[in-house]
Amino acid sequence: MLTHLIFEDAHRVLVQDVALRFFLRTGDTWAPVTDTDFRHAYELALFDPDALRKDVLCPNARRVECTTGEGWFWSDGSRSAGLCTFGDRSPQECASMAQFMAGDTS
Repeated sequence: MLTHLIFEDAHRVLVQDVALRFFLRTGDTWAPVTDTDFRHAYELALFDPDALRKDVLCPNARRVECTTGEGWFWSDGSRSAGLCTFGDRSPQECASMAQFMAGDTS
């Protein structure tokens, strides 16, 4: 059986009865965003943010990704970070990812 993920431009998306929620870090807090905004920010994080400011595309060697049973976290290694939670969780309910979400990616 072939399963398709359909983005609905929503903060909460159901995929095979699992609720996914999307957040971007704004300062020290997590703000809910649409899946489209989340995906766009993730795609920008694939490129070096310093080089992007100069209109140069280079891979981002500082990018970090982490997946647990609670969610999927990514960071550009600088200012941008995103979190897709599984099972309708809030960012505060993702204890196993707290180190990454706090910005400690060392």
